[in-house]
Amino acid sequence: MRDLFLLTVLQLCLLISVSASEFASLSGDTSVGISTATASTSRKELPHHVLIGYAFSNYTNVRAAVMEDGVNVVIWAFMDIRSSDKGVDMVDPDVSLVARRDLENMNDEQVEGNTQHHHQQSTAQIKTNLDLNAISSLIQELNTSGYSNTVHLVSFGGWNGPHLDSNLSANEWYSTWRESIASSIFHGIDWDLEGNDDLGSEENVFTLDCLEKMGAISKLMKEDGYIVTMAPPQSYLNPSNPQFSRYVNITDPTRPWHSEFHYFGSNVYSYILAKYGDYIDLVSIQLYESYSDGAMAVHHDGTSADDYLVEFVYNTTIRQKSKFYVDFSMDPTLNVEGQYVDFPLSKLVIGLANGWAATSSDKTLYVSSEQCKSAYERLGVNSPRGFMFWTIEERGTNGVYLARGIHEFLPV
Repeated sequence: MRDLFLLTVLQLCLLISVSASEFASLSGDTSVGISTATASTSRKELPHHVLIGYAFSNYTNVRAAVMEDGVNVVIWAFMDIRSSDKGVDMVDPDVSLVARRDLENMNDEQVEGNTQHHHQQSTAQIKTNLDLNAISSLIQELNTSGYSNTVHLVSFGGWNGPHLDSNLSANEWYSTWRESIASSIFHGIDWDLEGNDDLGSEENVFTLDCLEKMGAISKLMKEDGYIVTMAPPQSYLNPSNPQFSRYVNITDPTRPWHSEFHYFGSNVYSYILAKYGDYIDLVSIQLYESYSDGAMAVHHDGTSADDYLVEFVYNTTIRQKSKFYVDFSMDPTLNVEGQYVDFPLSKLVIGLANGWAATSSDKTLYVSSEQCKSAYERLGVNSPRGFMFWTIEERGTNGVYLARGIHEFLPV
């Protein structure tokens, strides 16, 4: 009887413990933070070598890219965090989910109620066209299928995408992230803020507030155990160019090729790397930027793509001993003198276009997996951290399976 009594008491204590845990997860109280079980799913380390693919909603392609092609980092595009009026119901159909919840323990009715409650209490909201439920389910499927080491990030920005909300501080932005379901699905964030087709758009200049906020949020992320990457177009972070500008609607009349192009930058991302580089894990430079220096070298100068990759890596990090000079004094707003910016080889990722660029057009640089292999083998110990490509959605376009070809030589 004594043993039966002790067993009954133990069962009762366990029941109370489970009930309390379930209550905490359903109550909408975010002051405690994410539970240990949930938080453990949102912290991961980057692989030693990375093969990164951007994705939107083609889950079949993502599944194949991870399970067949060797992709070990998926970056989901895109997400934004916007301010809203406190106390006003701001439920937006474009928001997949904004309130943190346990996906397994809450039904649709509870999700809807918790989302409404969150909007009424919060001064900011997450906006995205991503289906967070579907992404979470896919991640769980990959985890149980033996691909639990795959890293999943979410990207902010994109071409024609918004810059950071000037009405939110870095702490407010991060608090919204931490209170959202996104913080327990994704292992970190990716900065991909760019310009806009409208030459007069305010998104064609990075405000100092935006740059500082990107850095401060990166610091908060890293201190909380998340991964932070960034993916600047080549002109936005170009170690061969010492000039600096916060504008990204610049023409370059000195160029011998497509000097009329209106959408170049001039090292705007170098400000973040210079001041907040300790909080940036990877930098994927988009060599597929329209009329990039890479495209000019191949299509105008006649350099082979693999030769260019070798020269690019040497010029970016090795010859300059992982530092490059930027004259920040060109922008008086910064109140910063010119200085050397640390850019170690361990952070360098080559950004490539997928099969959509395998055409006769010279606007975008296309580098095949065979050319990547040639450059990688020639670089040897001086090889970059890995490769990134845009996008997984284009897997198989024009008969190109870029990630699969890279996986054959990249030790991921």
